[in-house]
Amino acid sequence: MILFGKRMQAVEQVARYKKEKGLPVFDAKREAEILSTCEQRIKDPAYVESYRDFIKQLMDLSKQYQKKVLSEDVVAYPGVEGAFSHMAALSLFPDAQLAHYQTFPQVVMAVEEGAAKYGVLPFENSYTGEVGEVLDLLHEHDVSIVDTLALPIDQNLLGIKGASIKDIKQIYSHQQGLSQCAQFLSGRAVELIPYPNTALAAKYVSACQDPHKGAIASKATADYYDLALLAENINTAATNTTRFIVISKTPVKEGNRFAMMVTIKHETGALAKVIELIARYDYNMENIKSRSLKDRPWEYYFLIEVVGSLKEEKANRLMQELKAYCEQFRLIGSYARKDV
Repeated sequence: MILFGKRMQAVEQVARYKKEKGLPVFDAKREAEILSTCEQRIKDPAYVESYRDFIKQLMDLSKQYQKKVLSEDVVAYPGVEGAFSHMAALSLFPDAQLAHYQTFPQVVMAVEEGAAKYGVLPFENSYTGEVGEVLDLLHEHDVSIVDTLALPIDQNLLGIKGASIKDIKQIYSHQQGLSQCAQFLSGRAVELIPYPNTALAAKYVSACQDPHKGAIASKATADYYDLALLAENINTAATNTTRFIVISKTPVKEGNRFAMMVTIKHETGALAKVIELIARYDYNMENIKSRSLKDRPWEYYFLIEVVGSLKEEKANRLMQELKAYCEQFRLIGSYARKDV
């Protein structure tokens, strides 16, 4: 145990050296050299293969721990600089190392595999509702919600400098961005083109330098990609707000909300019994959402958000009783509400 502890301390030092020098965790050439050197120490040929496997397992363990050490201050978000997710990540983690990924699944995988300690994802919008893809990812992956942030969303029409609104024939944005600006877009002779992310859409328009292309995105994005503001504050709802979640592999108990993801038994009144049970424990069920199970047509799973703390003993009793009505039950997070 003492030798193992010393080895892992050495691994930490190696990880920090690699970070300082910008070196990768895995160096195939160096690993092959070490394995070859180790094999030469074994005099009995019968043991060589087993010893090689043993050393390789130690090295794999070392790489896993190095990734964990290096990811402690890494926060993943979808999109690029200027995206609303980027702004949310900056607000939540002003001193962290931010890493951008193109898609929501890539952010979740980065957290699940240890490349990032946290991930920031849009969860629901006050005007267009939940982000279904993110709900499905929470259902499918072993991550937990540990924090939230409600961020006011200010959508704008951006174009290249010198362009005007009447020049725009194609507008690019995330589907949520297009939906949030439905009133502004209604009746305009433009082609609406969904894009993976609002800031990526702005980046694309900037790269094209085509006066007929526009993007719906934040004002900050215009600065990042040297675009002009053609129309400001075009979201339909004046109080347009998106709630972002922070996900992690390590669940927490802090917070004044907790969330459960359940698949309820196909029995008469099962959902009603779940709702009644939550009320009986004197909890306010603040939110319930249903999503279809991809492999079971016309069946659904539910996300249930409850006002309360996991540190209360009755929360544990509630969850134990709820399991009697559920085919599947998973606590997916404990967190506090945060606004900016």
